[in-house]
Amino acid sequence: MAKLMYFKKVRDERTEVEYVWGPSREQLDYSLVIDKTTFAALPGPPGSPAGQIILRARRGSEWPEVGVIAS
Repeated sequence: MAKLMYFKKVRDERTEVEYVWGPSREQLDYSLVIDKTTFAALPGPPGSPAGQIILRARRGSEWPEVGVIAS
């Protein structure tokens, strides 16, 4: 059975980008900040989609607006 995780970009600044994420499009209860220089998640909540968001940003050369990740 796949577990889905949704994310949405809420802030994009020169040095960092912020996302909210959660189990559905309507329930984005968690926040995630990624440093654009080091690609580190601050503070790096357990179970966050940080790794997949960073991978998509590196492949697409821009930070994704929204997305869903199946695990």
